[in-house]
Amino acid sequence: MELFEYRKLIGENLNTYISLKGYSKSSFAKLTNISRPTLYQILSGDSPNPSTYQKQILRITEALGLPPDYFLTPPVIPNEKWRTTMIQYSDRAPTAERKPQVKELLDDLDELMSLAALYL
Repeated sequence: MELFEYRKLIGENLNTYISLKGYSKSSFAKLTNISRPTLYQILSGDSPNPSTYQKQILRITEALGLPPDYFLTPPVIPNEKWRTTMIQYSDRAPTAERKPQVKELLDDLDELMSLAALYL
């Protein structure tokens, strides 16, 4: 099966899987023996090479003991109280796109908060 065609969908589902299982991006990269920058490429759906992408997805699914097409369907998200979205409003919301470094730091903070929520 050609997984490269579905790389955006697979990236979204893999990102959800990582969060649900309580992995950080770093620990997941180590577990699957894939570099962190490569993992970020997979998660964003920006992998440029179809054959390399196929090998990387196979490496991930083999490390997890899952079938190769596992990430074509979204994981089931349990409905837990802490996952309920809370809307926050601000009159100081940024109107421009954030700088890449700020976005990366906020993504890392979001990842840490997700992990902390698992232990509450």
